Amino acid sequence: MVGKHSKVKKSKPLLGNHQKCWIWGRNAVRETLSAGFWKIWELYLSEKLPAEEIAELETRAAQLSVPVIVTTDKTLTQKSRAGDHQGMIAKMAPFPYAAAEEVLAQNTDTPLYLILDRIQDPYNFGAIIRSAEILGADAVFIGEQEQCDVTSLVCRTSAGAVNHIALAQVSDLVAFCQHLKSENINVLGTAMQAEETLVDYAFQKPTALIVGNEGTGVHPELIAACSHLIRIPQQGQTESLNVAVSAGILLYEASRQRGFQ
Repeated sequence: MVGKHSKVKKSKPLLGNHQKCWIWGRNAVRETLSAGFWKIWELYLSEKLPAEEIAELETRAAQLSVPVIVTTDKTLTQKSRAGDHQGMIAKMAPFPYAAAEEVLAQNTDTPLYLILDRIQDPYNFGAIIRSAEILGADAVFIGEQEQCDVTSLVCRTSAGAVNHIALAQVSDLVAFCQHLKSENINVLGTAMQAEETLVDYAFQKPTALIVGNEGTGVHPELIAACSHLIRIPQQGQTESLNVAVSAGILLYEASRQRGFQ
């Protein structure tokens, strides 16, 4: 029984359960620590890391009030349940998604947004985020249903890019697309049967680009909500490209047209 003067210690919110709250690997941990965007509860470092690197990471962690534990590789493996931690693991809070309305209010007159429709594979999700950040997208919007969340695996696959681009959840992607169009932002869908190819579209315009589910593509209701439809020309016999590869090709063409060098 808790007395009236006793304090109940509140548990810290975690990214998933205690088994899934860890991120690990050099790129993911260092980028997350450097950005200071996603809350780290605890940082564990291998005693085998170079002393100067441990000191560097401890200094940055102290700036963020993150406790640092220097310990054995075995302990890191036991906690993260991963042998490829590269001497760094971090216990994470839930991912801090941006508010969609705030993202829309902050960007330029010619934004380039990416909308993901039910991307379910964390490797694809992470790879898409990485391409979006590298190739200059202003934000990534995802739905709340049938969509992979930002997890440890997504963070690692993105090489920490989740810390450097706005990621926002939207309850209704169709309504969101209609809102974008009312704000004079072209909603660009991808469909194999589209007449226009990606090079036919002028990406210098304010654009929200949709890529769809690994198995079924962009949902028909979202296709109907698009301002334009484009396709990536294909020559081989394989039915379609991987969604992460498609997103990378489309974003590269957008960046090329916008003067990316």
